[in-house]
Amino acid sequence: MWFKREYSEYGCPMCGRLPVLAEGQTEKYYETLKAVKTITIYRLQCPRKHLSTNWYSDLGSASINWKHVVDEYKREDTK
Repeated sequence: MWFKREYSEYGCPMCGRLPVLAEGQTEKYYETLKAVKTITIYRLQCPRKHLSTNWYSDLGSASINWKHVVDEYKREDTK
């Protein structure tokens, strides 16, 4: 039995899939402490890599940016 993929308002505008979380790490040097701290950074991207957001230090900002990217793509003047 075949199931139809459900439409999501904030899925990728090109394929309709929901974004996946990409996680990375970066290092930040603190001069006052003379130490290096590793920070985890996040971004949301289409599973087929059509669209992606910038890197953010928290998931909330990446999620908000994904909504802005999708809204910007869906505007009529960008097509």
